[in-house]
Amino acid sequence: MQWSLRQDPVVVYRDRTDEEIRDIYATRFLDGVWTEGVSVHHDGWEIGGCPVNGPAVAIAGDQLAVAWFTGAEDVPRVKLALANADGLNFEEPVQLDDGNPAGRVDVLGLSNGDFLVSWLERTGGEAAEVRMRRVRSDGAISEAVTLTSSSSARASGFPRLAQNPDGSLVMAWTDVSSSPAQVRITRVHLED
Repeated sequence: MQWSLRQDPVVVYRDRTDEEIRDIYATRFLDGVWTEGVSVHHDGWEIGGCPVNGPAVAIAGDQLAVAWFTGAEDVPRVKLALANADGLNFEEPVQLDDGNPAGRVDVLGLSNGDFLVSWLERTGGEAAEVRMRRVRSDGAISEAVTLTSSSSARASGFPRLAQNPDGSLVMAWTDVSSSPAQVRITRVHLED
């Protein structure tokens, strides 16, 4: 959930049709009523089970960003779509992954209007890396950077990005390389 510029809550979710299509939808609580859900993008991912891979939403400046994982056409992808923060008319999404994502996305809106998107990228077996791209307010997309090694196992959870009040950035993730698993936190440094 995120708050629009008008302070209305915006919720994104993975919808499920009778045909088991699991596309991402968005809705707003406007004037005391939830609006009808609108498709962020029609991926057409048909899967007869719970994909355990929900979307993430953030606002930066006057833009709303939705990041999500899809396995449509049996090709795993991490996508990001933008809309005006007071509307739910989404632009065509961009693909952000490096070719073999496990998903587990997060998106963070920065005070300068940029977005950071993180996800798990498989690197072989259950090995994975938490990767991140910066999507600038002008649409430019950075190269992917690796934030840490991880695992694509379900126990590794969903890495999360956060911005402290002083502007510094942190990432939290579940490290399953030790027993018991531990939640780790690290600072994220951005280059301008």
